[in-house]
Amino acid sequence: MQKKINEELIKAVKKKDKESVNTLRLILAALKDKEIALRSEEKSKKISDELIVNILKNMVKQRCESIELYEKGNRQELADKEKKEIDIIKKFLPEELNKNEIEQICKEVIEKLQAKNMSDMGKVMAEIKNHKSSSQIDMANASSYVKLILSN
Repeated sequence: MQKKINEELIKAVKKKDKESVNTLRLILAALKDKEIALRSEEKSKKISDELIVNILKNMVKQRCESIELYEKGNRQELADKEKKEIDIIKKFLPEELNKNEIEQICKEVIEKLQAKNMSDMGKVMAEIKNHKSSSQIDMANASSYVKLILSN
């Protein structure tokens, strides 16, 4: 995945697409920071695609929060810039599952764990995070759906 990001950076430089170049460099810088942190913990540790997806999701989340603040402060030009960065970052993220698919996974996990009430919420969410499709699941949606089921 990191190779794909580097290739996109080269394409963006050739096209002279400043916004893409800047965003891709931010992504690569974040990945490099994480790689350095991993190396200090364990010498042979490499950055995995799953870790890259998590970093990218965090970057999208940060930009969404910034958009909200910029719009509150009447700074639409900055909010638009953040939206463009989100579009560029999302190109590298796996497509998210729709609500019905997320609900189905939540139901399956709840049945598997035989969860009955809100005290089981932590176990259910931990299992969802370990699900094979976890990189495609919006955890906020999953959490609200699990709460809805367990509270009834």
